[in-house]
Amino acid sequence: MYGITLREYGDETKLKLEDGLTVPEPKPNQILVKVSASSVNPLDLMKREGYGKSIFERQRKNIFPWIIGCDFSGTVAEIGTNINKFKTGDEVWGCSSNANSGTHAEFVCIDVDEITHKPSRLDHLQAASLPYVAQTTWSAIIRWAGLRPQDLNGKKVFIQGGAGGVGCFSIQLFKSMGCEIATTCSEKNMELVKSLGADHVIDYNISNFEEVLVDYDIAYDLLGDHVSDHAIEKCCSILKKTEDSHYITLTHPLVSTMDTKGILLGAPHALYIRQMQKRKFRPINIHWSIYRPSLSGLKQLTDLVQNGTIKPIIDSVFKIEDIGQAHRKAATGHVSGKVIIEHQR
Repeated sequence: MYGITLREYGDETKLKLEDGLTVPEPKPNQILVKVSASSVNPLDLMKREGYGKSIFERQRKNIFPWIIGCDFSGTVAEIGTNINKFKTGDEVWGCSSNANSGTHAEFVCIDVDEITHKPSRLDHLQAASLPYVAQTTWSAIIRWAGLRPQDLNGKKVFIQGGAGGVGCFSIQLFKSMGCEIATTCSEKNMELVKSLGADHVIDYNISNFEEVLVDYDIAYDLLGDHVSDHAIEKCCSILKKTEDSHYITLTHPLVSTMDTKGILLGAPHALYIRQMQKRKFRPINIHWSIYRPSLSGLKQLTDLVQNGTIKPIIDSVFKIEDIGQAHRKAATGHVSGKVIIEHQR
């Protein structure tokens, strides 16, 4: 089979399309998928450069070559012996969290709790744009912040960085739950985020959101200090100072601290930093979100797509042999939706 391999950490030139790779064999609880499309997420760029190696290298059978990629849409090629809800030829989608199951390849083995049938109203390119961003937000809201849909109705939600993949999805999701939504983006994306449901849109090149917004219930920070200095301070400044307020971030130092200090020293140090943040901004709830797969979340996403509540937003599509260009595009930080990889050769 073919696949995009990484044989050392570095920039996008380290990604190589190789033929003649061994087709993986599914374990009893896995499904072998022939991939039609995958996507590029910011996490893929970070993994390529060595982010999370303290964790991911422990999980991989062989450190290199490594195939990365999370999202996938494709068809069932083979089924593990313990699986009875799928058959060969079924169209499926999902997101892999298994470090040995990168999706930038012709075939990939997917754990059964990370896959379900693809919504029929989406083609494979569209389908590959949603699972990771959707389950990232699902993890953030449900697992880490402990918020249920009924808790969100009528809430004022600020999304820091609304035009990227996670932003485009989360605007739609929060709007479907009855939220009033504010977000930031550049001028070129203002109409896009408005069309997805944003009520208040701030051009970050002209205005500072912390000088405009007040009395919000939730700040969902997709950018953090990577883009904005003192992000947590700015986001918390617009929140109500109550125990019902939540700051949720995807860009916290947990993994990077473990990479720097090692797991045994890094994890406690990062948790100490989080505890200091919690104390500083109390009574606002501070949440560091980490991606966790959720089959129930993926199935609910399927329903939301099938009934038209959620629609995919695609910035651009690249052939798999142009993976380097796709990574460069994603690295600009100025994409509208998702960068998709088409696997047809």
